[in-house]
Amino acid sequence: MKFKLRHMEVFRAVMLTGSASGAARMLFVSQPVISRTLAHIERSLGLMLFDRKNGALRPTENARVIFREVDELYGAAARIDGLVDNLKEQRQQRISFSSSPALGLRVVPKAIKRYLATEPPAAFSYRTSLIKEMPADLLGKVIDFALSIWPIDHPNLNCAPLFDGKIGLAVPRSHPMARRKTIKLGDLAGVPLILYQQEMPMGALIRERLRAAGVDDTPLVEINRSEQACALVHEGIGVALVNQFCVDEELWSGLAVRPVDLDIPVAVYLINSAFEPLRPECETFVRLLVRQQASLAC
Repeated sequence: MKFKLRHMEVFRAVMLTGSASGAARMLFVSQPVISRTLAHIERSLGLMLFDRKNGALRPTENARVIFREVDELYGAAARIDGLVDNLKEQRQQRISFSSSPALGLRVVPKAIKRYLATEPPAAFSYRTSLIKEMPADLLGKVIDFALSIWPIDHPNLNCAPLFDGKIGLAVPRSHPMARRKTIKLGDLAGVPLILYQQEMPMGALIRERLRAAGVDDTPLVEINRSEQACALVHEGIGVALVNQFCVDEELWSGLAVRPVDLDIPVAVYLINSAFEPLRPECETFVRLLVRQQASLAC
């Protein structure tokens, strides 16, 4: 093997820290060890990975290409660590899952709190993740299930909607629109908009609807996370069309969310492996989550 695992570790540390000294601190070795290892890696691979100028290490295009693969490898290693932890904890009830980041602000924390208050003791392992990361985590048994705001089409995964939601307009409480019961898309003409990125499915759908309503879909600020939109609205920078599941008006005290006439379906989906059923404690948590959302909708 030309590129050994130890060499990958050193290479990754340099890429992350930007210097041999930073990599040395990260890996608890001396700077000369890092410098010698980098030189050995480049000789072994027959590739120049860094341009050296005035003591700085600037990644070449070769290094950037290799780093993408190495970083994915480290992600897989982290999933293996999670799998080992899961196997060690199977002697006690353990609920291990991930969710879309939007669900991590309000929906999931409230459900965990209610579960811990009403059900037998259980340990939780919870993190947010992107939809592209969920299949590997589920099929690798790193997590028991995932909660996603987008469906996943995968031959080895089950995907079922749990409950529906809506897109709302987040506005500062001092904004004139905060006093309205409902907002029409046409009312957003000339209003500073905070929108999801065009590359995101929700971002593309929202822009399509805005254009159909005769509204300029050029945002003042583009974001890729719902909590970013809420923080910007809270500061009075503009208004944002956001998934209702990401908004907590208790957390964002200066923010209000109003219904808007936008026909984009929003739902939360349960994703799990098709090869084995959910364990009883996981099923209990999911049922509690659904009941919680039903009570909030009343």
